[in-house]
Amino acid sequence: MNKNVVQRIYHHMRTMDDMRAEFSLLGKLLDKYTRIEKQPQDFGVGFTIHPTEIHTVATLWAAGEMSISELAKDAAVTRGAMSQMIAKLEKKGLVYKRTAPDNQSKTLVGPTELGKQAQEGHARFHAQRDKEFLQYMAKLPDDEYKTIREFLVTMNKWMDTYQR
Repeated sequence: MNKNVVQRIYHHMRTMDDMRAEFSLLGKLLDKYTRIEKQPQDFGVGFTIHPTEIHTVATLWAAGEMSISELAKDAAVTRGAMSQMIAKLEKKGLVYKRTAPDNQSKTLVGPTELGKQAQEGHARFHAQRDKEFLQYMAKLPDDEYKTIREFLVTMNKWMDTYQR
């Protein structure tokens, strides 16, 4: 690359000072998301369920029975952490466990009827709460939507660097 091209590229790059307000907003957004992720809700089953719990039930509702290892991989947690989660969910009556018919050492987990009812309440909760935002996203021109998608993919990779 010749010197003029490099100068033009760097001339148009923003500095950290230029982006300080956006990074501040991003930090506030992530903090808010973290607080929301800790707030249990009653999804119409008579008791509160934490977001990580209902998202596990939602995965089972969508995919059907899964092994604890598959669930752990999907949720990016250890098998031990997922086993503890499943024990809590089973105690609440939201999931069941059974031995796989083709492999006696494999445990399958699925949603109970109460778990399905909770997931239906969870879906209604999001349909109601997320409606305006989803309409906003749906109306974006393709190029803006693509930019947001690229931003999210890049941000996800960036956040992965903090987990090493």
